[in-house]
Amino acid sequence: MARSIISVVTCAALLMMVAACGGEASAAKNDGATAQSDDVGRLMNDGLGEKAASSLSEYIDQSMRTLESSQQMKEFDPSGEATQRILKVLERAKEQGRVSVSDYESAWADYKQCMADRGYKEIVLIKEPNGIYKEASHRAGTAEQDARYGQDMLACGATTYSSIADVYKMQIGNPNLYKNQYEAALDCLHRNEAAPKDYSMDDLRFDLYEAASKDELKLDIYTPEVSQCLVANNITVFSDNSVTEQLW
Repeated sequence: MARSIISVVTCAALLMMVAACGGEASAAKNDGATAQSDDVGRLMNDGLGEKAASSLSEYIDQSMRTLESSQQMKEFDPSGEATQRILKVLERAKEQGRVSVSDYESAWADYKQCMADRGYKEIVLIKEPNGIYKEASHRAGTAEQDARYGQDMLACGATTYSSIADVYKMQIGNPNLYKNQYEAALDCLHRNEAAPKDYSMDDLRFDLYEAASKDELKLDIYTPEVSQCLVANNITVFSDNSVTEQLW
């Protein structure tokens, strides 16, 4: 059984992929394993017990300030047109108390079009039961193709859906506004009774980053009930039978 876990921390623009395959369990003993384990440990403990904001309204204000001050956004959107469009959506969300479903879905549609305009064959979006989208995985291309995709994905995401989706996922999957995405995911699992109350952060770490096969999992992280909480908190899990997109 092959699987991959993509953990995305939107606010820090950090992309991290960890892949574990049943036939590669011994890879945990290689030279990079300790560093990888340390990185995971830091990520899972960063901001533990803290809140991202005191309210969703404050979180939206933070998102707007981040968007306006982002140097990377200025590079992706030199005219400022996309930035102003996103700010209007966030302003509307603040007035309404939440990002609407229509604004969220329109932002993802804009992302698909942006990627299509850059020459990608297809972008496949998978909708979780809670309405959160994730982009399907794809087969690796050449080093040049993969590098270009990574840059295009970041540019199209930043100028279309990223800031909007960040707020939408917060209101759906992290209403308690936990700063740590893993703490938020665990809270979501408990609130939705998708995991037993004694399922812990250590259990979640094991299932995401240490289990070598599905049989070892303490909780089936591939079920819709579990996956929707993970995706809503920027942790995307793909099993070996997940749908894939054809980029090239």
